[in-house]
Amino acid sequence: MELRDKLNSLEGYQEIIDLNIQFIKERFEEIENLKQDEKEGIQKYPKPNNEIIKSTYKGIFIYQSDILIAKYSMGQPISSIMEEYKITVSYMEKGWNAISGYIDMVWMLSIGIMLEAEPDIFEKLKSLVERDHLNDYLIDFLLQNSTQWSKQTAKFEFPRPYKATQDIISLAQTDKTAALERLKKYLQKEWYRGHSDTGWHDDHKSKWNIHTGYWCFESGALAKILGLDDTALKDQPYYPYDMVHWKE
Repeated sequence: MELRDKLNSLEGYQEIIDLNIQFIKERFEEIENLKQDEKEGIQKYPKPNNEIIKSTYKGIFIYQSDILIAKYSMGQPISSIMEEYKITVSYMEKGWNAISGYIDMVWMLSIGIMLEAEPDIFEKLKSLVERDHLNDYLIDFLLQNSTQWSKQTAKFEFPRPYKATQDIISLAQTDKTAALERLKKYLQKEWYRGHSDTGWHDDHKSKWNIHTGYWCFESGALAKILGLDDTALKDQPYYPYDMVHWKE
């Protein structure tokens, strides 16, 4: 198995996966206990049981997302990634919110587009966007190309770095070569720097084993939707080339 992201080792990724599987198991046990407490009218914590259950599902979703990304980074076959993706979306339904989950939504929509996920997956994601009234240009564009979605918002929740995607989409209408060059610039100079305020930025430098992989999943989704010849991006850091080309 060849590593896709070489900033961690095979053993390092596997350790993260094993730990997160254990964490998920423990969190589900906590949820069952909380549900039982709620049935019996027992309230052990300052916050209501149902609120704690919801926040626990959010933790499960985060652990599962790390498993999905780590498996891709370590070189697992796309068939395995597909299964993890479906599980991740199922947990996302109960643990996602727009306030802290913008990047997660971009990633889940983008991965689904690259993997050509079933329509019901996109319907679940669309329902979450509608529920939380998330208004964002990139989210709208990804939804337009994966489900029935007519809305197109002009604004970006996070202009840095995501406003660059508007340039790529616009250029592709008349000049796909120029669009590819703009996408390459986004990958080389804007995407990673634009996430300097996230918890995972520079995690490969941590003394702890926490690096699951750096992937600009929306870049692959854009290349696929816009029909760009991404041959030049095959070895470009952060670009999920073989997720775009898994059918080949």
